[in-house]
Amino acid sequence: MNETQLEQAMQLIFVAGNAKSMAMNAILEAEKGELEKSVQTVKEAKQTLHEAHAIQTGWLTSEMNGTEIEKSILLIHSQDHFTTANIMIDLAERFQVLYSKLEKVTSQANDE
Repeated sequence: MNETQLEQAMQLIFVAGNAKSMAMNAILEAEKGELEKSVQTVKEAKQTLHEAHAIQTGWLTSEMNGTEIEKSILLIHSQDHFTTANIMIDLAERFQVLYSKLEKVTSQANDE
């Protein structure tokens, strides 16, 4: 893996890790009933993950154009971070729906 690819892999790990952390924070915010804040945090996580996707797309484009991309453990590790962040964002959105419904049911039960 050349130095540029190494830097890109590390950047992908860093950016995807940040997106994953944001998604986890969004879940915690939803759990606390801070749904609007949670929605905004997911939006920021998606924007951050978009940066990681740009790195990944760059690799794919380079390889399609004939540049050799060494398949290393670090490359695989960076892809794992990207995938995990993407899954966490999806889960955060599902938790938002769940906590929103729970809030409505709880509110209705308290009104009765």
